[in-house]
Amino acid sequence: MLRELPAHRDLLWLLVVREVRVRYARAALGAAWAVFPPLVMMAVFTVLNFGRLFDADSPYAGTEYAVFAFVGLLPWTHFATSITQATPSLVLAAGMLKKTRFPQEVVPLARVLAALLDLGIGVVILGGLMVHYDVPLSLPCLVVPLVFALQLVFTAGLALLFSAANMFFRDVNYLVQVGIVLAMFATSVVYPVPSGQAWLTSVLVLNPMSAYIDAYRDALLLGTWPSLHGLLPGLIGAPVSLAIGAFVFQRCAPRFAEEV
Repeated sequence: MLRELPAHRDLLWLLVVREVRVRYARAALGAAWAVFPPLVMMAVFTVLNFGRLFDADSPYAGTEYAVFAFVGLLPWTHFATSITQATPSLVLAAGMLKKTRFPQEVVPLARVLAALLDLGIGVVILGGLMVHYDVPLSLPCLVVPLVFALQLVFTAGLALLFSAANMFFRDVNYLVQVGIVLAMFATSVVYPVPSGQAWLTSVLVLNPMSAYIDAYRDALLLGTWPSLHGLLPGLIGAPVSLAIGAFVFQRCAPRFAEEV
């Protein structure tokens, strides 16, 4: 069914626009609220001195912790927002599912794409932080959009999987909300991969989101090209996530109208 999406791109775009409008319709600052969560968390982790978790020989030892944290929090916030918004999306679109025939993937995928507005605003803030802390841009920064494309594919696959599962088991929505909070600390969002704890290092190294975030930091903060070995979990995780998510969604889609 994913192959039908290009023919329904207008519907996808309308759903994205509607989602953005509904999300910020009555907010005085509108989409500016999008940057508050990562900014507040950056401030909290900075005040709590999470920078002390840097090893003495860490390549980030000389990096200002605030910008280090924000580089991790920004893509993580897009991932977390996309998944938590997409999981209940089919249930919330029950009327639409019953009345019309269309590729139902557009419903959760619209939530993923709508979160790109938040990300775009956050990128502007990140640019300001990098200028403030005198972090120069270098040629490896060109790889950032490619890495984010992998992250977007990974996120879309999970959005399809969890939204389909939530149609049959409503507990999935609550489990995802709790799981996202716990998963943040199983990802190198606010601290680098440690060298002293083997079990934690293994969890972080095998985590696709850690691979993406570390690649962003390599390119933006260290000015180095991400290593293929370090990015390997992300390279594998993206197509596997999309394949599993699309397969489960396609198998379950014929029963969605009955379940709502």
